[in-house]
Amino acid sequence: MKKIKLALLIILSVIILAGCGKSAKEEFFDYTKKNVTENSSNDISMTIKDIKLTADMKDSPEANVMVTQLKDIKVTGSMQHDVSEKATNTKLNIEALGQKIPLEFISKNDDMYFSLDIFRGISKIASQFNSELPSDEKTLSAFDGKYLKLSDADTLEIDSKSATNLTKEFQKEVSNYFTSLDEERFTKENDVVTFKLTKKDVVVLAEKFNTLSKSKKEYKEFVIPDFDEMIKNLPKVLDAKFNLNTKTNDLAVTLTSTFDKKDDGFIDSIEVLYNYKPNDKKVTIKLPAKKEIVNVKEIEAILAPYLSDELD
Repeated sequence: MKKIKLALLIILSVIILAGCGKSAKEEFFDYTKKNVTENSSNDISMTIKDIKLTADMKDSPEANVMVTQLKDIKVTGSMQHDVSEKATNTKLNIEALGQKIPLEFISKNDDMYFSLDIFRGISKIASQFNSELPSDEKTLSAFDGKYLKLSDADTLEIDSKSATNLTKEFQKEVSNYFTSLDEERFTKENDVVTFKLTKKDVVVLAEKFNTLSKSKKEYKEFVIPDFDEMIKNLPKVLDAKFNLNTKTNDLAVTLTSTFDKKDDGFIDSIEVLYNYKPNDKKVTIKLPAKKEIVNVKEIEAILAPYLSDELD
C-alpha cells in the first residue's frame, strides 16, 4: 500500500509540473514551468462541489448525513517555493467534523518535515468515535511545535536518493508525453486556457512509471504491486479539468470521479474543486530547529500508554 501511495503521489505531483508546447498548450505549460523555475507563493483551497449518491442510497438518512459532513469539509492554505534554496513550505487548514486541523509540510532538497500540530485536531475528531487516542493536555502539548523528519530511515522504508532519481527520470517521460498531446486538447476562450486530463492519460502515465521502476535495480522497490488490479480498481471516470487564467495566473482544477455501479459503496460520483491563486507574499521558508525535530521512537514513547496493535 505504501508503494502504491508513493507511486501515485509522484504521478499526480509531476503531472502539474511538466510539459511544453505551443499556442494555448504553450501558455498552459509556461505557467507550470514558471512555478517550478521561479520563486512562488500561492493561496490554495479545496472544496467538494458535489456528491451524488447511488440510486439505492438516495433515501438513506445515514448516507445523506455522511454526504452533508463530506460537503462541509474545506481546505485552505498556502504553498511557497524557494528555487535557490530548493525548499517548499505547504500550510493547510482543514475544517472537518467541527474541528480545524493544521497541516504543514516543509521540504529542502531530499529532507521533508511534517508538523505534529495536527495531532490535537485528530485527537478531538477521534474522540467522537470513542478512539483510544490520547486527549489529555500533557500528552497533546508534547506534540505542539514539533516536527517529524519524514526522510529519516526509521520513518520511510524507501531510499530517498533513488526516489529523487526516479522522479527526475519520470518527469522527462511526463514532459515527452505532454509534448505529444494534440493541440486540440488545449483551448482558449478570452483569457482562460482549458485542458482536460482523462483516466486514459493517468493509466498511460502509471504504465510509464511502472515500466521505468522495473528498468533499474535501484528502482525495484517502487514497482507498483498488483499493477493490473490497481488499474482495474480505478473509478470508472477520472477526469481533471484545468482552467488557467493567463492574466491573473489563477488556476482552477475540477476533479471528477464516477464509480462503477458494481462497486460496494454509496457514492455514485464526486466532484472536487481545487484553486491556486498567486499572492504577493515574500517567500520565506524556515526549517525546523534541531530541538523542534522528533523521531518515531520519541513519538512511540509518548504514545506508549495508549498504543494497541490496532492503533499501531
